[in-house]
Amino acid sequence: MSHKTLTISDEAYESLAELKKEGESFTELIKRITQPFRKKKLSEFAGLIKDEEFAKAALEVRHHSSRLKRMKQ
Repeated sequence: MSHKTLTISDEAYESLAELKKEGESFTELIKRITQPFRKKKLSEFAGLIKDEEFAKAALEVRHHSSRLKRMKQ
């Protein structure tokens, strides 16, 4: 595993240190608090959108996709 050195202010360090659980490394802390911002698998969203909303969103994506293709030509 490679390591990176980050430079942060004392204030940022203290903020992170306050969030750290006992025995938790800063790497583990950063992974824990950034989890909600990581990409999720599409399957995790299954069932969250009503069929009508999904159909509307799919049509919108298709519309924008075809517009982008035309713009690239």
